[in-house]
Amino acid sequence: MRTWPAMLASVLLVASALPVTGGEGARAGDLGIYHTYDEMVSELENLTAAHPDILRLESIGKTYEGRDLWSVKLSDNVSLDEAEPNITILGGIHAGELIGVEVALHILRSLVENYTTNSTIGWYVNGTQLWFVPMINPDGHVYVEQGNPWRKNRRPNPGGTYGVDLNRNFGHLWGLEASHNPPDDDYCGEYAFSENETQAISKLVTDHPPKITLSYHAFGQYILYPWGNTINQEPVDARLSQIAWNMSFAMPESGRYLPMTAREMYAATGDTDDYFYMNLSVLPFTIELATSNRPLDSAVAGICADNYGPVLYVLNYTVGAPPPPPPKRSLSIEGPDSFYGLPDNNAVLRFTLENTGELDENVSLSVWSNSSYWTTTYISQISPPGVHLDPGQKAAINVTIAVPAYFPAGEPVMFFLNATADSSANASLGFIGRANVLHKLSMWPDFGGLLLMVHSGQVLRGNLTMMNLGNVPETVNLSLNITNATIEADVPGSMTLFPVESRNISATIRVPADALGDTQLRMTATARTTNGDTELLNYTIQVSPSWDLTIPMIQDVTLKEKEKVTVPVTIVNRGNIWSNGTLDLAGDNPLCNLDRTQVNVPPFSNASVNLTISGKKGSGTLNLTFRFDGGNLTQKVRYTIKANETGATAPYDWTPFLLFMLILVVLAVGIGLWWWFVEVPARPRRKDAP
Repeated sequence: MRTWPAMLASVLLVASALPVTGGEGARAGDLGIYHTYDEMVSELENLTAAHPDILRLESIGKTYEGRDLWSVKLSDNVSLDEAEPNITILGGIHAGELIGVEVALHILRSLVENYTTNSTIGWYVNGTQLWFVPMINPDGHVYVEQGNPWRKNRRPNPGGTYGVDLNRNFGHLWGLEASHNPPDDDYCGEYAFSENETQAISKLVTDHPPKITLSYHAFGQYILYPWGNTINQEPVDARLSQIAWNMSFAMPESGRYLPMTAREMYAATGDTDDYFYMNLSVLPFTIELATSNRPLDSAVAGICADNYGPVLYVLNYTVGAPPPPPPKRSLSIEGPDSFYGLPDNNAVLRFTLENTGELDENVSLSVWSNSSYWTTTYISQISPPGVHLDPGQKAAINVTIAVPAYFPAGEPVMFFLNATADSSANASLGFIGRANVLHKLSMWPDFGGLLLMVHSGQVLRGNLTMMNLGNVPETVNLSLNITNATIEADVPGSMTLFPVESRNISATIRVPADALGDTQLRMTATARTTNGDTELLNYTIQVSPSWDLTIPMIQDVTLKEKEKVTVPVTIVNRGNIWSNGTLDLAGDNPLCNLDRTQVNVPPFSNASVNLTISGKKGSGTLNLTFRFDGGNLTQKVRYTIKANETGATAPYDWTPFLLFMLILVVLAVGIGLWWWFVEVPARPRRKDAP
């Protein structure tokens, strides 16, 4: 299914039943430049009366409301059924598609008026039998003339509704891909060929089997050919595509219609083309005219003129051109008729250019497209841009086409490779380009770079931006996660992003107040699409290391002489990293010391060291310096040592003196005892001693 025809197809059935639009003659009973049923009948009668030798007007049946279905035969032997190829031209099968009636009448009128003055037209008419039914649906047409929106005929249906879609009532695969609900615009009827109109057309083509049929509808600017249904999958006659493209080439270059199979617009069964092709081996075509069912009156002449060339091509294809002089100069191009390319990439196509004439040719080449975006923004390159060819010589031509970014997937763009020789010999080949489906999402945060430094306790607010860089809408589910922190975001359950569309998701990241320095917070954003594609974003946030140390002020220390006082020294770390260092003591030097000098302070914590002070009376200042990786931290300690509470001299300590005196007494006693017990007994006694 082609993307943009499929989008248009959703409105075609409704549009064909809406009130006909146009500037002039839009009121009931007045169709402006468009023919009413009575006006058409009058013109056919007058034209036939003026050219009875080549025209025959006859009714091929009656409608439900009793109106004649008029057919006109155009031939050089109008009264005879010759063994010449038949061509059938139909219009107005859907009531509201007024432009179809006008184009069919214009073709008939132009061929008749140029029959005697244009030898080529005379050749075509003399070699064929053309059958025209300009208005297949008179009852519906008259109902539209009365100011009503309508598509079907006007036969009553069960349940009080009216009408059958005549282009769903033919016999091939009837009812399989059409509505069986009578109120619907594509209601296929109670059974195949249930309607007078379809019976009459079937009899006409059966009695006079055509080689080619052209049926004019509106709208869309397409040239359609079988299959129109999705049930038949066998390949169709290759001539259908060839003829359709050549019909397009026969139109003005700026207004060429797009050839394609009918089901690429939308699938249907019971239509004229599939029935003619399957049952009668006809090469049938439906031409979807213009861009509305009823273009402005001022546009009708141009639309009719644009569609006259394709009919002349069909006549030429059917009976051949009048015998021309031998061709002396001609070119041909062969190559692909379609390509796919990835958006924002180049597609390289290879063609073969041949000099099919009899003389040398200097040929220049160019590429034209119906999309100005592809050919203006993205220049096509041709290598080589020009060649010299001898008769019968071929050259390889490479065409490089840049596929635009974001171009809708599958939407067809018509291209034409044109070769023009200095002699005016030329050739053209049409091909269709489409962009492949591209699924591509992109996400990025606006918090900062992909490595963002933050502080402990910091709050980050910003957006996560998600953008669809592909060429198809995406339904996306997004999830956000973060390690070592919290994230708050209003994330919808699912969101639809069209190509080039972006969406901002507001997010708040709260870094914990106790996050340690150099800690990495990893945010992961995961976007999952319904087709299974996943887009990941890993975003790293790193906590900056910070030193924040203090030594709280220590109150002045007062103590007595010879008294020892222990003062706690606290180092407070409000930073987020370990602070390892050395505590030095300097300044006036009483008898003081620290219980340790190596100090490790954890993040968001503190450590204490005991300072002992003693000494003689007096006062002074000590400087405590903590030297760590982040610098130096100093605190002063003021002290005062007093002699006593009152300020008098302190009592003398007699302990040494008493100890000394005790030693002297012990020595004296020892000497005395020695003398008494050792020295005295050893002396001689006098004889005269008593």
